[in-house]
Amino acid sequence: MINTENKGLYRKEFEHDACGIGFVANMKGRKSHKVVADAIQMLIRMDHRGACGCDPNSGDGAGILLQIPHEFFLEECTKLGIDLPSAGEYGVGMTFFPNDKNTRKECKEIITRKAKKLGLEILGYRIVPCDNSEIQGAESGNTEPQMEQMFIKRPATVTDEMAFERKLYVFRQVTARVINETVKHIDNKFYYTSLSARTIIYKGMLTTMQVPNYFDDLKREEFTSALAIVHSRFSTNTFPEWKLAQPFRFIGHNG
Repeated sequence: MINTENKGLYRKEFEHDACGIGFVANMKGRKSHKVVADAIQMLIRMDHRGACGCDPNSGDGAGILLQIPHEFFLEECTKLGIDLPSAGEYGVGMTFFPNDKNTRKECKEIITRKAKKLGLEILGYRIVPCDNSEIQGAESGNTEPQMEQMFIKRPATVTDEMAFERKLYVFRQVTARVINETVKHIDNKFYYTSLSARTIIYKGMLTTMQVPNYFDDLKREEFTSALAIVHSRFSTNTFPEWKLAQPFRFIGHNG
């Protein structure tokens, strides 16, 4: 029989779950900005499930996982001179780069070499528009990475969707390891939030209410999805970091 008596100062009635998790989906698979907006509203209403430190502008972490918005990226990439193929024919890597320009250049040189070796083509990069006015001077602002979206073309020889996902997985693992192990002063700052032809993750060391203001993309009506997973983090056994915000690539949990 399990002993449920209180011991010392511990009181079991004060035990609670931590992080907040939620999802929204259109049951017919129809993409719309409403799904994105509803998910963000849900995330904001779970602010009490997340946490922040003594600095109220540095959240433990919050984020959202969505389907890749092809029409939105098609418009944005055209502005940048990136020739984006049809939906599903490319992957998007949401990437945390170090802020130092030379270090970032070295990272991209490794990415290009490894992509070529794996038969992949880097179509280009897009700097993610971020409004960091709320986190300037805060702990989250001092450690804020440079966020860029990397567009990778699907090889003509890879005709299966899951085969392409596996290739992107290998590419992610190889490049992340080589960069974090060989680039000087990288300090493990290079990180893929997501790299997929299906989904993308916007997350950071933010409070839930900062997410829609920080990521300009999420306000755009052209940004659509048929599903969304949101997460408000209450860090327990680890200190908050940008890369430890959730959802992760395949999971979002409440500790």
